[in-house]
Amino acid sequence: MRRLLILVLMLFSLMIPTSAMSSNAVEFSARFIEKDNDEVQKGKVFVAANMSRYEIEGSEEIIVTRYDKKVVWLIFPKLRKYVEQPYLGEPKKNYEGPGEIETGDLSKKFIENDLVDSYRLKKFLVTVKYNKGENEDQYYEWYRDNFPVPVKTQSMDGRTSYEYVNIKLGRPPLEIFAQPKGYKKITIEELAEIEEGNEQPK
Repeated sequence: MRRLLILVLMLFSLMIPTSAMSSNAVEFSARFIEKDNDEVQKGKVFVAANMSRYEIEGSEEIIVTRYDKKVVWLIFPKLRKYVEQPYLGEPKKNYEGPGEIETGDLSKKFIENDLVDSYRLKKFLVTVKYNKGENEDQYYEWYRDNFPVPVKTQSMDGRTSYEYVNIKLGRPPLEIFAQPKGYKKITIEELAEIEEGNEQPK
């Protein structure tokens, strides 16, 4: 059940759009590294126009979001099953990445240039103000030329971050975003029962 809860929370976070420095569409594939204190989650991300696919390392789940069809598929290759959920946001013309909620006033301040893996990255301090400026959040973003999505986002204390590595520009094969064939469609409740059954003592 714990894995199911983590999956649902991750799905919710992936459905939140973020701001980008450019309105140009970007299509790419990459590996991602997400750090939350001492916990590290890795995987692969594939992005084409109006669709995305996340493969989480060490898990048995794949998340495919079709913004054009307003649907999300949670795919379980080992079980040969998948869950279909509605996408609750508006169809997205451009991929803008996970993580940042579009509320309040957002501003970016250039800090410095960093050289990472032979790429020259621009580091920004991002400030988001809420409640007419009474409250604010701050974090860092790094950008690469010709890539409008933040290559890395990091909290001020450095304890949490989200980073793309091994970025390959260009459209991934569109078949990887297709509704799974030969898989049984189940409900989220049936998935919970399967998860609970797997956690029972043998």
